[in-house]
Amino acid sequence: MEEWKEIKVGDIGRVITGKTPKTSNSTYYGGNIPFLTPSDDMSVKYVRDTKKHITEEGRNSVKNATLPANAICVSCIGSDLGKVVITTKETVTNQQINSIIVDETKFDVDYIYYAMIELGKVLNFHSKTSTAVPIVNKSSFSQYAILCPPLNVQKKIGTLLSSIDRKIEANEDINNNLAA
Repeated sequence: MEEWKEIKVGDIGRVITGKTPKTSNSTYYGGNIPFLTPSDDMSVKYVRDTKKHITEEGRNSVKNATLPANAICVSCIGSDLGKVVITTKETVTNQQINSIIVDETKFDVDYIYYAMIELGKVLNFHSKTSTAVPIVNKSSFSQYAILCPPLNVQKKIGTLLSSIDRKIEANEDINNNLAA
């Protein structure tokens, strides 16, 4: 059996802390680029839409903060600390979210998503023991570690858990559409 290794979050890929375009500049808002914040629905696996959107000008104002599809976003502040979603298209987040652009030559995005959900529970537990508003900055976030098997095993685990999630989602859709 191949060995699982402890991997620091910062070694999974590029970690990016989001940035907020100046809210005083109205030309930065109202475009078609999703702007993810912890107030968006982060209870789902994939973020398909956000409450706020920014313009190309808004994106350009926060250089190096654009995430590609398949980035893993983790809320790192307050009561939402530890919530995790995956982007489905280019997205910008605010500074309350740390994201990982996964090195897909070494790691499976689905596996890392589920591992980050488990890490998110740890982060959230730590937040409950603090009297101040809990926050995990980029350098602290990057130092947390998860266990990773070899890539082929990651893919099997990610595929299995994703198929279960799809079935749960399909059942929820059916339940939500039942006649009263």
